[in-house]
Amino acid sequence: MVNKKTLPIMLIVTGIVLMIGGLLRSHYLNGQEQQINTTLNARRQVLKKYKLRAENPISITNPKTTAEKSTYEQLQLNHRFFNTANAFFNVAFTFNNQEQWDKRESKASQYATNDVLKNKDIFNSGKDSSGHSIITAERVVSNFNGMKLYVSPINTQTQAATGLAKITYSGSIFNTNASSHTDVYLVKYDLHQQKLSQVQRIGELTNEGE
Repeated sequence: MVNKKTLPIMLIVTGIVLMIGGLLRSHYLNGQEQQINTTLNARRQVLKKYKLRAENPISITNPKTTAEKSTYEQLQLNHRFFNTANAFFNVAFTFNNQEQWDKRESKASQYATNDVLKNKDIFNSGKDSSGHSIITAERVVSNFNGMKLYVSPINTQTQAATGLAKITYSGSIFNTNASSHTDVYLVKYDLHQQKLSQVQRIGELTNEGE
């Protein structure tokens, strides 16, 4: 049986805290993340800098001028970026048993590079050192609710785009009523591979506005 006294530590070690961080009220930030955003208010300010929303790109019919073509390309990129990131997080944040947890990495492979798939904070066994399933022991359930993506202009040198994704999901443990949470992720999109090349959790937002 799983030792309940050591279970919170095991959750952190396996990275499940990052997937259901809102449920456990964890606000872990590593050194790099602290430089990006150290407070909830700072996160909101960063979000405001990403003006280009990616969900509903504006249609431009027969772009002719250089400015129109550049805008059209950026909007199309934003839309592809959004579709890829939305599909990725839907896979990562939707599971209700160990079997579904295990399948996430394989399903996410069409949306993310190997570097992202190797991130053990997101994709791991979900088991403790003795091989017991924490997903099963805690009866962890998570459902992806949606995403808003704010995209910066294309970096022409690296052929990549950077964005901030606000992820909303509902989760529960021990069959409790599901509660809704919003996490913020720094994400990068590789134009050549058309996949996410980086997915880094910044933290959780509470009572945030647009």
